[in-house]
Amino acid sequence: MDVAVGIVCDRGLNPKRPVNQDSYLAIQDRGLFAVFDGVGGQRAGEVASQTAAETVEESLAHDSPNEPAAMVRRAIQFANRDIFELAESDPAYKTMATTVALVLLDGDEATIAHVGDSRVYRLENGSLFRETIDHTDLDDDIRAGNITAEQASFYQDDHVINRALGVDPDVDVEIKTISLARGDRMLLCTDGIYRHMTDDQIGDVLAKYKDPQRAADEFRRIVHQRGADDNLTAVVVHVRDLGASAMSRPSRVGQGTSGRLREAARSLSSKRTAQSAAAKRIRVDLDATTGTARAGPRGSAGESERLDYRETVPRSGRSNFLIYVLLSLVLLAGGFYAGLRTPELMNKRASKTPSVREQADPMTVGREAFDRRDYAASVAAFAAAQQREPQNAQANYWLGRAQLEQGQYAEAARSLEQALTLAPDMHDAYVQAAAALESAGERTRAAEMLQRYAQERKKSVVSSQ
Repeated sequence: MDVAVGIVCDRGLNPKRPVNQDSYLAIQDRGLFAVFDGVGGQRAGEVASQTAAETVEESLAHDSPNEPAAMVRRAIQFANRDIFELAESDPAYKTMATTVALVLLDGDEATIAHVGDSRVYRLENGSLFRETIDHTDLDDDIRAGNITAEQASFYQDDHVINRALGVDPDVDVEIKTISLARGDRMLLCTDGIYRHMTDDQIGDVLAKYKDPQRAADEFRRIVHQRGADDNLTAVVVHVRDLGASAMSRPSRVGQGTSGRLREAARSLSSKRTAQSAAAKRIRVDLDATTGTARAGPRGSAGESERLDYRETVPRSGRSNFLIYVLLSLVLLAGGFYAGLRTPELMNKRASKTPSVREQADPMTVGREAFDRRDYAASVAAFAAAQQREPQNAQANYWLGRAQLEQGQYAEAARSLEQALTLAPDMHDAYVQAAAALESAGERTRAAEMLQRYAQERKKSVVSSQ
């Protein structure tokens, strides 16, 4: 797929909003685009939006055997969980949350997902379609049939979002898949854009400016001209040509509960990565300012069809943190680990013929075997590396990972616990060890390991500030 992208992410002109709490993703070679509008006082909204951007990016950075819609849903759920846990761990972040509007391109299809009031528009042959419906009290009334869309036009100032990432342990994500055509243009934007422009005006800009960056710049110009009283972000995507699917979806045998737990643990391994050169993400000064959370009463809605308003579905309430983590790990269907690996694995080594020394290095041999899913060979290689260097945390970690893949759960737990003894800040090892212990039937120890994971993550967040 050949796409061109234009981006603006601006603080706006309101002196009461000195910090830009918006963030975005624009990863062209992956077809991943998203905008996030942070909510919360002090720097909390900015932390929420950046946390969501980082988690979604890491979750969708690689190929997966799963369908794009399932991948996107889980990525957003992981982002919601990360923000919620961080907010629970620090009073300074208590009110923080963020919206998300996301598009994942795959061949001639686009998966669209959103939570909150950030929007996705699509221009096709001169006609503009709003592909998302805001999660606000007003739009919920429309979905429920209490008022008509025409009547709602008299209440446009009643724009309180009732759904956002980080508010509750779980979040309802609206998601759908649409067909694309060559020449389609898509706009992902926060409310700082569309509050100053009608849908018709948005369509006019997308139709007039063929260069996506010129269109994005025009959105900023118009919004600034009209006051720009909020942060504003727009990502304009022009589909110049359609191509083959970028996703890898080989057939896969169904998994039981233990398998789902292991897959969920693997998906969490990418949380240690916080940067990606491929992603263009806004970074702003962390100036302190007092803001007001816009999230109102929690609501929900089922998956939407294009501009099809439907009734809402009740959401589950807040639950105990530890129980939530355990249930999340158990219930999350496994998934996209085929491409989710630890940060070291995410940095691809330059292609070259391995030297004799590299070929003889058991860590190199083990990693290569692990990559091609020859787990028996990787166990043998990592065991040799561990015997050669018993104090090598990486050797113990990767031995545990390979043993987990082989179904050697007790051995995997021991290896991973040894890795943590040597390197307590190896966050992913806690989750992998919890998966091994759960699979071995040691649920109490698995819960304790997850508690240690949460504590270490909290310490990392505090030390990074």
